[in-house]
Amino acid sequence: MKKEAFDDANQYLFQGRSVDDPFLPMHMNFRFFGMQAINTFACFHVLRNPDVDNDFERFDAHLDRLFVPVAAEV
Repeated sequence: MKKEAFDDANQYLFQGRSVDDPFLPMHMNFRFFGMQAINTFACFHVLRNPDVDNDFERFDAHLDRLFVPVAAEV
């Protein structure tokens, strides 16, 4: 799926909805149990134009922002 498919009211399928909107029922369940939302990570163009190395770098950076890195024991 293309990144441009989201947050654009002119797009046919999602009609301006965000990448998180399809998961709203799941987010509501999590909120019911006291969980807080975190920033979403998404990869786009994974079949037609994959950029796997960059996606993993972005994912690692995303996790570093969310969690305190733990030093590896030697």
